[in-house]
Amino acid sequence: MVAVPSLQAHAIYLHKVTLTWFKDLNVPEQFGFAHHQVTPFHIQTSDGERLHAWHILPLGVYLANEAALLAQRPGAGVVDQFEKTLNFRLLRENPNARLVLYCHGTSGTMASGWRPDSYRALYAADPVNTHVLTFDYRGYGLSSGHPSEPGLITDALAVADWAMHTAGIPPERIVIFGQSLGSAVAIGLVHELTHARHKPHEKVHFAGLVITASFSDVARLTATYRIGGFIPVLSPVAKIDFLFNFFTSRLHSTWNNIQRLGEFMRHAERHHVTLLHAEDDTDIPAAHSMRLFREAIRVVNEQEGFNNTISLDNRIQARTETRGQGGTVTVWPTRKGDIRFELLKFGVHDKIMSFPATGAAVERAFRSVTL
Repeated sequence: MVAVPSLQAHAIYLHKVTLTWFKDLNVPEQFGFAHHQVTPFHIQTSDGERLHAWHILPLGVYLANEAALLAQRPGAGVVDQFEKTLNFRLLRENPNARLVLYCHGTSGTMASGWRPDSYRALYAADPVNTHVLTFDYRGYGLSSGHPSEPGLITDALAVADWAMHTAGIPPERIVIFGQSLGSAVAIGLVHELTHARHKPHEKVHFAGLVITASFSDVARLTATYRIGGFIPVLSPVAKIDFLFNFFTSRLHSTWNNIQRLGEFMRHAERHHVTLLHAEDDTDIPAAHSMRLFREAIRVVNEQEGFNNTISLDNRIQARTETRGQGGTVTVWPTRKGDIRFELLKFGVHDKIMSFPATGAAVERAFRSVTL
């Protein structure tokens, strides 16, 4: 089975498990949004796929323009010419507009589970200027195609290109957010645009990168991941070395986040990175995010010529602040910007996305540009 890419895709991406059965993704009101607060539309990718996306107005902007928004579109459904709507103009024509580009996790759609609640949490700190742009990857929801690692990165590149060049939002007013699988897509996106090996003049630096419930790479993830926190994927196989090595050597999607994040840290001219994880996450252990945090620090220390003879663990512990039942916060300042790791005591795998810590992390990233 593992040698067949299509079967691997189903096992890794779970894209056919929509979790929004009997609901219409073109009726965002079903997911708790005000009428015409959310606009469903399409974004084309460079390889011909059509992604289903939502633009979400912050509540303050919606209330200030409610009458006009309600009057402009009597019907519901996907909008073919989003650029002609008032919703689009409220994004493009606001010189202070900020945009969170949201990469969701595996399985489901952009409207599944806690995701709609998390969109509202993201603009909570600034309900006037912070817009959210979310989308379903190829093969998910109403998007065309089939998922793959290069395909999902291509999708994120297309959405980022739309945000910067069609909506006209400069990268310093864009935060990239990703959860679980989406954290890998988010890291892949910033890695691709910052590394820019073939087009160094086209390097892009966003306001920040915020990732929650992340993992170091697929091989290590399969050894620990449990669906819903209970159903092991390959942890029994991981205990048998030759079987686990056989499986991982045949992975078509490896999502080597630790390598990509390290390269991003090395090539970025500036960065503001926040990793969030919950201690009670039974799907992906928090040790994955700590490993990414350590790698980011290691790369920056190497670049800045710091003496690494002192134990990194001791230095991290010295910088870690305890927040009681709120968990711990570790901030690592560098010449290029902060690297922050928040380990919340509660939040499991998905609920954490709707917590104030997530919205606060996004707000800090936006503010880091103006400091």
